[in-house]
Amino acid sequence: MRMRLVLLGALLATPLRAQNRSASDVMSYAVRAYRDLEFDTAATLLRRVLTPPLDRQLDEVQRARALTYLGAAEHYRGQPDSAIAVFRRLIAAAPAQQPDTLIFPPEITQLYEAVRNSMTTVAVRAPPDTVPAIPSTQHLPPDTAPHAKPDSVIQPVATPATPERSRRPRFTATGAGLLSIVRTSSDAGGAYGFTGSVRFGRVALDVRYAQGTLQPADRQSTARDIVEGVVALRFAATPWLSLQIGPQARRYDTPFGAERWVTWQLGTRGDFVIARPGVRGHALLWRGTGLDVNVPPGSGSARGGEIGFTIDGPRSFWLDLSYGIDQARVRDVARRETVETVTVTVGVRRR
Repeated sequence: MRMRLVLLGALLATPLRAQNRSASDVMSYAVRAYRDLEFDTAATLLRRVLTPPLDRQLDEVQRARALTYLGAAEHYRGQPDSAIAVFRRLIAAAPAQQPDTLIFPPEITQLYEAVRNSMTTVAVRAPPDTVPAIPSTQHLPPDTAPHAKPDSVIQPVATPATPERSRRPRFTATGAGLLSIVRTSSDAGGAYGFTGSVRFGRVALDVRYAQGTLQPADRQSTARDIVEGVVALRFAATPWLSLQIGPQARRYDTPFGAERWVTWQLGTRGDFVIARPGVRGHALLWRGTGLDVNVPPGSGSARGGEIGFTIDGPRSFWLDLSYGIDQARVRDVARRETVETVTVTVGVRRR
């Protein structure tokens, strides 16, 4: 009988402990769920923190932090209307508390800015009968006359307006022109082209094309033209980490015919904030799952990487400077190819 009472007490104590958790504990669990991409769980915990009795334990900064995470969680849950409503509440309660760009990606900060810009400021004039009468000062000494008061009171009031549905950052398209300095183990030159990207939710499709001419270092061999094309399908696993896969094709025009190097790349890309506002960095590492070369026929291995930074300018313009290197080797043939590139990209981003 005593053992049954002990077990019953333990079972009852578990939910009681869960109910008695402090707001900081629940907030910690919510942030951990958000970082683990469990956005449904994070949203549930954050709404619990922001409702009585736990909300009484929050100060202004903690409440703003909870609202910011809740708005981001609702966005990634695919609930844009709820995310907009949460950011309205955040702006009304703490207009000075903005999403930290070191924690939240640009799509969250830009959604916050869109909501804030949609909230207009209007002037409210007090009715005449609510303004206290000013006593006459005609017969009072100058040193005893009261200070005059204005006949009206102007107060700024934030009125939320519904942002257009087209502002919801679910679909993003970018286009840019690029200029590269290309160097191989035997020659160097320049290339120009374009790059584009289409993103919907967590999935993005990137395309890049460039062409140019490589001059040999010894100046005696014939220059060769180079054409490069890259297609990559990316999936954002977290707000700062994405996985990508796709082919890279590089063609060299030589007097003996065209050389084609085709590599299937599997890589990981990380994006991070360098400085606020609008300066971000990225790092990419990839490995070839397959390499095909037509001259001489064969297959091999390849690997590479890229680092760079991006500056967001006015009117959706952006500039990117990056350095990339890749190495390819054909099996059973004493043939290696190392390509280094320094690329400047200038583009525009549209939603």
